[in-house]
Amino acid sequence: MTVSDRRLPLIKRMAWLCAVLMLATISLSAFMRLSQAGLGCSDWPACYGQNLRDLQLGASVPSGHAVAAARLAHRVVASLALILVIMLTMTTLATRPVLRRQGALSLALLVLALALAVLGIVTPGARLPAVTLGNLMGGFVMLALCWRLAASAQAQSAGAPVGLGAWAVVALLLLCVQLAGGALVSASYAALSCTDLADCWTTALSAGSGWQALDPWREPLVGATATSGGANGAVVLLAHGSGAVVVLAMLALLGITAWRRGRRREGAALVVLAAAQVALGLLVVAADLPLAGVLLHNLVAALLLALLVRLI
Repeated sequence: MTVSDRRLPLIKRMAWLCAVLMLATISLSAFMRLSQAGLGCSDWPACYGQNLRDLQLGASVPSGHAVAAARLAHRVVASLALILVIMLTMTTLATRPVLRRQGALSLALLVLALALAVLGIVTPGARLPAVTLGNLMGGFVMLALCWRLAASAQAQSAGAPVGLGAWAVVALLLLCVQLAGGALVSASYAALSCTDLADCWTTALSAGSGWQALDPWREPLVGATATSGGANGAVVLLAHGSGAVVVLAMLALLGITAWRRGRRREGAALVVLAAAQVALGLLVVAADLPLAGVLLHNLVAALLLALLVRLI
């Protein structure tokens, strides 16, 4: 066994631990964001967006105990993930011989982790959807890189499985766009703008709202009630809901392809997770957006992204 061979099992274990830490970070971040938006609040739906309304009126908004505890846990877990990423980078690049593939993934993780840390420092209390998009997508990409790094270390020591090539890349890009759309729904306080795709279409057309509603550099304006400014939100929800149909079809096709190419476990998991994601999306809307359901929807999206990266 060479020196590099002996490092691969360690790298794989560290990468899996990093993936677990990133899942925790993503979940804690989603809990803070959604709780502060008003999901799960006692006076639902009147309290949806209340914090933003108060901030735009110049009032202070204290954090609840649950959000404060989640923020502390988020900082601890994110710090542990950063330390682990530094260790991965040192193991793959600072020790001879250099592991180029694993080193590139570790270095990308380190750059992303530092970028997210800087973003958190320079944008405290920011209300622009772009900041939410940056934080959420950065966390998702870090999770995907951790998963890919673990798969890379395993493949190099045990033989690489058959990849799905361009189809998997296309599906990955579509899923990333869909994830960004979900983040925009949350950051734009659009969740109650309409009830289904037909209602979203009608609301968007009747109000003459254009695609500028998807601009993440515009601070959302929340009216006196949760649905008073629903035209722009309807456009956001329409784009996200329509995208879900396309992504579901693509993931189902990719799952079947993976099954036929001998990657049955990943193919089956992809189809099951995609179906679960759609079911969750419908259920949370029918159940009036329970916080736990929306958090689970966010978690399944993260798992779908990680699985897709493994299939490339």
